[in-house]
Amino acid sequence: MLYFFVPFLLANLATDYYVWRHLKKGFPDWALAKRRTCYGFYVALQITWYVALPVVAAWGYEGLPAWFRNAFQTYVLMAVVSKVWALPWWLFKDILAFFSWIAFRLKKIYGDITTRESALLLLENKVNKGIMDVASISRADFLSRLGFVVGSIPLLGLGGSALSETAYRYKIHRLKITLKGLAPSWRGKRIVHLSDLHTGSWDDREAIQRGLDLVHSLHPDLIFFTGDLVNTRAAEVEPWMDLLAQIQAPLGVFSILGNHDYGDYTQWVDEDAKSSNFATMIATHRELGWKLLRNQWIPISNEAGDIMYLVGSENWGKRSGFGKQYGDLNQAMKGLPENSQTILLTHDPSHFDLEVLGKIPTIGLTLCGHTHGMQMGIEIPGFLRWSPASWVYPHWAGHYNFGDQQLYVNRGFGFVGFRGRLGIFPEITCLQLG
Repeated sequence: MLYFFVPFLLANLATDYYVWRHLKKGFPDWALAKRRTCYGFYVALQITWYVALPVVAAWGYEGLPAWFRNAFQTYVLMAVVSKVWALPWWLFKDILAFFSWIAFRLKKIYGDITTRESALLLLENKVNKGIMDVASISRADFLSRLGFVVGSIPLLGLGGSALSETAYRYKIHRLKITLKGLAPSWRGKRIVHLSDLHTGSWDDREAIQRGLDLVHSLHPDLIFFTGDLVNTRAAEVEPWMDLLAQIQAPLGVFSILGNHDYGDYTQWVDEDAKSSNFATMIATHRELGWKLLRNQWIPISNEAGDIMYLVGSENWGKRSGFGKQYGDLNQAMKGLPENSQTILLTHDPSHFDLEVLGKIPTIGLTLCGHTHGMQMGIEIPGFLRWSPASWVYPHWAGHYNFGDQQLYVNRGFGFVGFRGRLGIFPEITCLQLG
């Protein structure tokens, strides 16, 4: 933890010094009082979380109420992201200023060098012609103000999203799925896919109940849950057991573990404490009546007696920062009837990319979660889909069809880190078999 915190703190302090310099020079046409208010607000925004961080850590962060943790994490995210968004514009401004200084020095050395203008002077001229006349302000002022505007977007967007309860604005995604080799008696059956509940972040019982009511309204025949029941510890789920017990379906509820469910993201007194926590996690699934699949397969029979095979993998991802690789598909599919078409539950979509696609053709459908769609992005059906999650995962949300193999990535029912959803709303997936 210390190896991460110290570089993070040093990087923020260096960034704050850089931002402070630009704040003091920004908006020279403003009255002094207004400028002082502007950079005074920034200093207060940053100092607050610098001071609060060690205090919160000393109190025992995980033991604090969920509403406080959610508010604090959102506040820190706003403070950090706002300056990160502004930096590129100010860096661009300073780089141009540096080239201008080089050009000025060359002019002083060579005098009027119209016949042998350097590439640096050409660059300066082109930039000046393209930018200096914008709104009758200088290039430097334009870029400074642009940095302020862009930096304010996270403050308004993340803060507004958190205050407007977007974390609980559930959206149902409906999709018809055709699976090769599936018996006709399965046609029309509904599967509700849930993922990433993150009960450790929940702080509104009425909102959670509204989400579960939406699940009930779909009248699912099966419910599949693809991991991350908690954030760090199994105890987080205890206050919500009565609500989670409502998640039931005629043909059963089947679940797997996500990277947050192993207790790998917190410190334990010893290995026995961690093992005890994990045992509680396993018992929780059993108490809820969910069939937890840990690198194993199971036949699911419908009313007609026709079988559908379901494989459940433990967590497996390509990035070590997102948990250890506990999954083992060879073990999970051991003894499975030959050439039987199956559905795979696995938490991380990179597992599908690297170990399933084109390698295990009998897996016709893979259901995942994990990405949350980064809880922010743009989704305009048929026109535009983008999220910062796409920088990490090529398949980050929704349905992907690869012929006889399909992937569905759920955007997550819950939230973690940031108490909100900006353009990517919490998801309940309803898959109708065709």
